[in-house]
Amino acid sequence: MADPPRSGRLRERLRSLLPVATLLALALGLLVSGRDTGVARWSSRAMDGLMRWYTTLAPAVIFVVLVPTFVSLHRQGRPGRLLAYVMGWLALKRLTACLFGVVVTWLAFGLPLLPSHSTGAPFEAARTLRGASGLVLSSPCFVALYAGIVTSFAAVRAPRVARSLERAADALERAGGAVQCLVPLFMFGLGVYLRSLPAQLATQTHEGPLARASMGSLSLGAGAGSAGGLMVSYLLVSGIVGAACLGFHAASLLRMKAALPGFSLRDYFVDYWLKVYPLLWASCSEALATPLNLHLVRKCYPAMPRELRLFVVGLGGWLNVNGTLICAFVMAGAAARAVGHQVSLLELTLVVPIVFLLGYVVPGVPGELVLFATPISEALHIPAHLRPSFIALYIGFNFGLPDSFRSGQNSTDSCVSALQLLGRLTRRPARGAGASGTARPASP
Repeated sequence: MADPPRSGRLRERLRSLLPVATLLALALGLLVSGRDTGVARWSSRAMDGLMRWYTTLAPAVIFVVLVPTFVSLHRQGRPGRLLAYVMGWLALKRLTACLFGVVVTWLAFGLPLLPSHSTGAPFEAARTLRGASGLVLSSPCFVALYAGIVTSFAAVRAPRVARSLERAADALERAGGAVQCLVPLFMFGLGVYLRSLPAQLATQTHEGPLARASMGSLSLGAGAGSAGGLMVSYLLVSGIVGAACLGFHAASLLRMKAALPGFSLRDYFVDYWLKVYPLLWASCSEALATPLNLHLVRKCYPAMPRELRLFVVGLGGWLNVNGTLICAFVMAGAAARAVGHQVSLLELTLVVPIVFLLGYVVPGVPGELVLFATPISEALHIPAHLRPSFIALYIGFNFGLPDSFRSGQNSTDSCVSALQLLGRLTRRPARGAGASGTARPASP
């Protein structure tokens, strides 16, 4: 067998050095920002600008991914049945994530089983459903979905249009390889952010919205109303979110390992997880990492059918946001504890419909949990005089490390979900994922 070209060997060598470059970039960001505060301002502006630019393109990415998927399913003559099965399976996993988040919050904050006051969460859930119906009509993600469905019907009868859109989807996946080279830049920005975090929290405490909070203590020793206590509380909440997200992901992997003996955990972590998780953790954006995620899943699991990869992984930042749902409950428990309002396991369980539904309209970008703050505060019956503080804390704890952990969970879980679905659809294991092909779906 002939040796690969010299340029190919050089690219592989550079890619093998990316993990080292990623860690060095993080350390450099921590070091440089400590000596020059201007670096923090420049890095923050650059990251905000990139996120705003890519957020406007996210619906276009959804459209480009959807149309080839629907066209392929139309050609197979079974789009409705397969899509209904996949959507139903993902919804069941979403419900599992919500209940997992409820249990984690209950255990982490030592909440009582029953409330000591009246609760109107079922009525708030119904009101949220009515509000969400408006978002279903106006959300850019849903508009892209509707446009993709209509275009796919036309593309089935217009082969040139179908081929053009298929090439666009292929180009998006190939672009993921180039995105991987940008990971060190994002890790540098994350290092700058972490170094400046104490000052940002102090500003929020004394001058920003958190100054209005009359907080109890989440941490041991320091009061949460002080800058130091708020920092400890923030790190505590971040740790709970990180442990919960990683625990949920580990449970999914172990379940898949038991169902698919040919699946290799080592190959999964070395060839896939370690290459996409740093970008997700640094950028806090599932949408930005979509091209890289698609590229790596295509490379690591070639047995996965194209339509399954594009639909589940390509739309994972919208359909499969289990990390966000878990985090929504942890933030609710933390903010309620901080303002001194006692919530219960029953109340959190009654909020599940609200979180479940709102998860379909979050955009998969940094700070997406802001959309949950007001509906959850109303559903938990936070007293009117505490509600502004609750919302301010819910939003304040949302950014940074919790965002990193939930974004990493969301997108990597999309890969695991696609592999689990492949195993269920084929009923035969294959190397690393499951058998190739698209056998008829098994019953859920």
